[in-house]
Amino acid sequence: PQGICHSQLRAIHHSHARQVVMMALCLLARAFMEEVSTALLKCPLPLDRDAAGMWRTLANTEAICHSHRLLDVLLKELQERPSTSEDRAFIIPLAAASALCEVLSVSMCTRTVTRFYPHLLMALLVQVHYTIGLSLPDTSVKQAPSLTLPHGCVVKTVKTLLLKMGCHYEFTSVEKEGGWALLTSSEEHHRGVGLLGICLLPQSHGPLFLRILYLLVPFLERGDKQHKLTVMAFFVELLHMPQAKRLPEKYSVLRLLKGLTDPDPVIRALCVKGLITMADWPGVKVHKRPDFTGEIRFHGLALLIGYLTLHTRDRVGNKFLHYWIKCNLRAVYGL
Repeated sequence: PQGICHSQLRAIHHSHARQVVMMALCLLARAFMEEVSTALLKCPLPLDRDAAGMWRTLANTEAICHSHRLLDVLLKELQERPSTSEDRAFIIPLAAASALCEVLSVSMCTRTVTRFYPHLLMALLVQVHYTIGLSLPDTSVKQAPSLTLPHGCVVKTVKTLLLKMGCHYEFTSVEKEGGWALLTSSEEHHRGVGLLGICLLPQSHGPLFLRILYLLVPFLERGDKQHKLTVMAFFVELLHMPQAKRLPEKYSVLRLLKGLTDPDPVIRALCVKGLITMADWPGVKVHKRPDFTGEIRFHGLALLIGYLTLHTRDRVGNKFLHYWIKCNLRAVYGL
């Protein structure tokens, strides 16, 4: 259906005839939404006007039917890692991000998007990390340079999702701090994710952000390097939420302690930052607990010595090391 409908729309210029094709698409989608949406993901990228219109038509159809099948399909593809081979599998996750951007422009689907928001946000942030340094196949569709790069398309969808959820102030805050540029930097991606988490904290008192927090917990030890780093960067900022104090120790303290031995220095630094945050929680005395004291002190001092001797050129390590020594060494270790 994708090839027929798309080719027909590109050849038709009369508005009434275009409406007939769209109506046929709606009727087909009501019975076979998964099949139709999967087929539409094979449209060339960047999306042209006709392909974008088809996605908006599907979104309207879903809203009328009070269904979430379309977002199920898009989320599933967004959670996949892009392939670096020459086949079409490379662009399917990116196609899902582009399609989601069009779906979010439909005002009728707000309630369904709210339900999927935590999963969509994290899948998109990880997808940004995956697409850094990748490029689209040659295309004849002229777009702004930032949108012809895969990460530019995904970041646009992240922005659209935030605005859809009413995060206008948070969006502006990230913009002012240069967060979008950080998000698309291979070296600073975790800082962009952390900045976004910080900016979203003021609205984190509702149940939505508690869902995000608990969504992140099992993700801390799953996936590849990009997945783990993106999730950890967001997780340690959400530890500032009052609700984070409800997390069992095995999902908070023990997870971060384990991360202190991770081979990635950025992960180790983020774990130190998270432990510092938890040391400041009222009623939580991390450094006085006999079952944790030895392990924290051993790994923490090993991390400190390692940074001093091996990571003097690591900007991330130096930044967190300076912060740790200056502000929190005594609080965390009771020295």
